[in-house]
Amino acid sequence: MKVALIPEGGVLITNLIFKNGHTPLQMYEMTPEKARKKDPYDEELIDYDSPLYNLTGRLVQAGNKYVSNEVPSAIKGRLSLAEHILREAEAVIVLGRAPKNRTRMYDRLNSTILLYGGVGRGNFPKYLLYLLRKKNVPRLEMAYPTNRDELIKLFERTNTFLQNLENYPNDYVSNTDNLTTDAVPYKKRISVNEFESIVKENNVN
Repeated sequence: MKVALIPEGGVLITNLIFKNGHTPLQMYEMTPEKARKKDPYDEELIDYDSPLYNLTGRLVQAGNKYVSNEVPSAIKGRLSLAEHILREAEAVIVLGRAPKNRTRMYDRLNSTILLYGGVGRGNFPKYLLYLLRKKNVPRLEMAYPTNRDELIKLFERTNTFLQNLENYPNDYVSNTDNLTTDAVPYKKRISVNEFESIVKENNVN
């Protein structure tokens, strides 16, 4: 099955998708075999028939149909590159955004390469997640791992999801971490009345 990954391009999760017999949908089509063979200085190995080299004519404007005119052109351009992902996705895996005040398991470079690929920042993943949530396909959403145990559990959950993917109904969603569209765990807000009662009960002046 074709699996969309948000953010797109994380090496570890992409590799798990391949190992479980599925195909990761990526803006820049690069299989492990292609990556091993490719000489970065040899232009003859560039696949000019795949994105982004084959975006001509109306394909360049494909991202315009998903968002309003006010959305920055950089996001529209990325949506054009991701248009086939939105069309072809048969399942979705979502990795949450990293908490600001976390203890780093890796340095910034390794964290980006291993989990987030090259497009893990900015607003584009939010738009892609919002649009993919509208599709009726199985979806796994997981919070960003902040320690070794959470990282191991993330891999276990991913493997379980991928190994059972063909048995899930189309409306299957696993989001036990309760991620929002911003890909962060939902924090319950209290009403003004609740706040006032808490202040009174605790005699806060």
